[in-house]
Amino acid sequence: MLPQKLTKLEEEAIKLLLKHQEKGLLQSELWHKLGVTSREGSRIAIRLEKKGMVKRVKEFAKDRWTRRLVPLIRRVTIDPIKDAPCLSCPYNQLCGKEGVRNPRSCPLLEKWVLESYATYKERQERRSRRRRR
Repeated sequence: MLPQKLTKLEEEAIKLLLKHQEKGLLQSELWHKLGVTSREGSRIAIRLEKKGMVKRVKEFAKDRWTRRLVPLIRRVTIDPIKDAPCLSCPYNQLCGKEGVRNPRSCPLLEKWVLESYATYKERQERRSRRRRR
């Protein structure tokens, strides 16, 4: 998919919607946060829907029918792989499917994956203990 050209208000709308990733926002909440009229807010929502960036879901809220805007895009971060050994590996030029070094048998990569998984499991266990309290 090619990158979409966005207006400043559309960019602001997307930033706000990404903060409410799962639930999304009612159109009226978005208009108020952007400081625009309902007409302009509706136009922004429709343009973002046409660009495939949001889904407009009909909803009955506050005694009237409205639309909830749910983002279809996600924030991307490199955090999960930023410490991967491949990024600074001295054997990078030799590595590949048929190379002298191979990701399937790399001890550096294996060690990193196992350590990352152990760290992930520890975090999950801490979270579940906090929830039980």
